[in-house]
Amino acid sequence: MRYTKISALNPGLNDLLKKNKAQVVKNGQQKLVLTADQHHLPTEKISKSAVKVIKRLKQAGFEAYLVGGGVRDLLLGKTPKDFDVSTNATPEQVRRLFNNARIIGRRFKIVHIIYNNEIIEVTTFRGGNSTQLQVDTPISLNGKRYEVQVNPDGMLVRDNSYGTNIKDDAQRRDFTINAIYLDIQTGELIDFHGGLYDLTQGVIDIIGDPETRYREDPVRILRAARFSAKLGFKISKRTVQMIGPCANLLHSVAPARMYDEVNKLFLTGHAQATFKVLTALGLFTHLFSISPMLLNSSVCRSFLDHAFASTDQRFKENKCNKPHFLYAIVLWNEFIWNFYQQRDELLLSADDINYKDLISYLASKVVIQQYQITAMPEQIINSIALLWRLQFLLETKEPDKYVRETTSYHAFRAAFDLFKLRAEFDPNLRSRVDFWQPHYDRCKAESERRRLNDQNRQPERRSNGNEGSNSRRSRPERRDRSRGFGNSAPRRDGAGDQERAQNFEENAASRQKRINKARSWRQAMNLEP
Repeated sequence: MRYTKISALNPGLNDLLKKNKAQVVKNGQQKLVLTADQHHLPTEKISKSAVKVIKRLKQAGFEAYLVGGGVRDLLLGKTPKDFDVSTNATPEQVRRLFNNARIIGRRFKIVHIIYNNEIIEVTTFRGGNSTQLQVDTPISLNGKRYEVQVNPDGMLVRDNSYGTNIKDDAQRRDFTINAIYLDIQTGELIDFHGGLYDLTQGVIDIIGDPETRYREDPVRILRAARFSAKLGFKISKRTVQMIGPCANLLHSVAPARMYDEVNKLFLTGHAQATFKVLTALGLFTHLFSISPMLLNSSVCRSFLDHAFASTDQRFKENKCNKPHFLYAIVLWNEFIWNFYQQRDELLLSADDINYKDLISYLASKVVIQQYQITAMPEQIINSIALLWRLQFLLETKEPDKYVRETTSYHAFRAAFDLFKLRAEFDPNLRSRVDFWQPHYDRCKAESERRRLNDQNRQPERRSNGNEGSNSRRSRPERRDRSRGFGNSAPRRDGAGDQERAQNFEENAASRQKRINKARSWRQAMNLEP
């Protein structure tokens, strides 16, 4: 599939891009600048918040460019959702310019500037080339000589240094299509690695030596797969050929980071395509604790493919995809295989089986194995086990006896969604789907009524003037006053109770405001899709 959005705008431009890419292959880097008259990008699609950030940085005397996915999507004729800014200002300098900014990260600090539900990510130019950083003793690994330190897992360890210009910064970015810079004042596109040509060809090509870049950060392997699935691009031969040899490095990535990456892969509307790309690259079992034997079975693959297609459809309908449901789907076959195997062994050696304990034990076993790869929050872990336990209640031969118990769980609807997916591949479950469907519809209607009631209460709360208020009393002082040990004498006319009630409402409103702000940030970061 060829992508011609850029070349179609200006006759002869494709030849220029092709020649530039040839020079990049020959020299490693070759600067190309396209004027606004050459590319005609729809700059009206650029976030006003991103423009505001860039202008303020430039007014303060710094360089600032739009870069990354926002520029890439504009070039592909899409409406960008995320906007990244690259600058020579340090994180601390950026933070001083914006009151609505926060510095995050340890290895390489970045700044998030928050405008309501939108986050503009600002990164300082990166500098240095990891293959040129000097150490006392060079390292030889797999026939290659590295002028950097290598940890026991084979990952390169280097200093994340700041740079002074976009040329060095571009060298440190991952893929060519993500290393195209836009100067919003002049309208110039700046490309050092042939990313513009790769966009026209639909190619994911890594910058620099693939093995070195994967050893610097193995997550680049997953990013290559994610962009391939999201954009429908093929991965270049040189980029893909080192994925297999470096795949084990993924086990050296922090499990908490891997959890975030898996969410991005499967909960943002491209799960089915991602599944196909990951299985083709042999990466799926590096992300999930499912045995290759099960994954290679046609039934398991068909089930996962169908489930991921359903997940993508929910995303298109603006419905929320939850991590616990993702893991419950992916690991279900591993869990149920272990269950039947353990049950059959117990039937031969035990007179009576406590199925509830057996289910809990095996669910914990499977989830703990997964936790070593992706560190899910405790709430997610508990929800996965609950979804699996409810499958047995939904499948019971006498469902009438368990209606009240089953529908009382907050996870009933999610469990039924999983049950319906299973019924697509197991005809024996379809009669149970027909039985539980009316109860599911009723629970859904009740949930919708509660949601509408909560929305109607919000204006009433705001009219009382409690929204956003914040009590300035310290917690110990509030606790002492509630017990009658404050600086003033206890009030016996009921005014003390009224004051405590008002303080409680104020604190609750303030707490909810902080929760909403944090939730907006997590959604913008794809942590809560």
